[in-house]
Amino acid sequence: MSTPTQSDQTGDVTPPQPVDPHDAMRAAKPPVGTGPAPLVAQLVALGLVALGVVGIQEALVRSGIVSATSWTSATISGVDGLRVATWALVLGVALVVAGLLLLPIVVKRRPRKTLTLAASTGVHIRTRDLARLCEHVVAGADAVTDVHAKAAARRVRVTATTVGPPERNQAIADDVRSRLATTLDALERTPRLKVSVKNEGL
Repeated sequence: MSTPTQSDQTGDVTPPQPVDPHDAMRAAKPPVGTGPAPLVAQLVALGLVALGVVGIQEALVRSGIVSATSWTSATISGVDGLRVATWALVLGVALVVAGLLLLPIVVKRRPRKTLTLAASTGVHIRTRDLARLCEHVVAGADAVTDVHAKAAARRVRVTATTVGPPERNQAIADDVRSRLATTLDALERTPRLKVSVKNEGL
């Protein structure tokens, strides 16, 4: 009885395939804000509620439960003296203008509230968190007593208050830019950085 050799035992074993680290996790889509579309939906909902109230009032008046003048009858009586062509034209123009004003709001892309980091796993940071991070990084700068940062999708504005003389403003601004370079380079798209220096007491 022959003993199987090592080559016979391992001949049918498939060697492991190398794994691409970029395929470990699919990048997530960037989160976005709600935008103005919910406002339009709220207006439409209010309009439907108003029509429902008018319908209920009309039903109560016709059934004799409420002794009052029907709102629809009062409206029809109010426009009865107008010529059809006049009120139809005014109503049509008003509806067209309202539709044109609402159309860009509905189809407008929802605003982005985050920035994408330079990573393959879809990591994002909110703009307000980026502003706080910038303030924390600049807080240790020499002669800087206060820092205020404001971040957006394409730009970051940093205002540093210093106790130093105005002659040092340029050096302080360069120091702030140097401190923020590493932080902003970690983003997929580096935003424009604007640094201003204010002198305390001036």
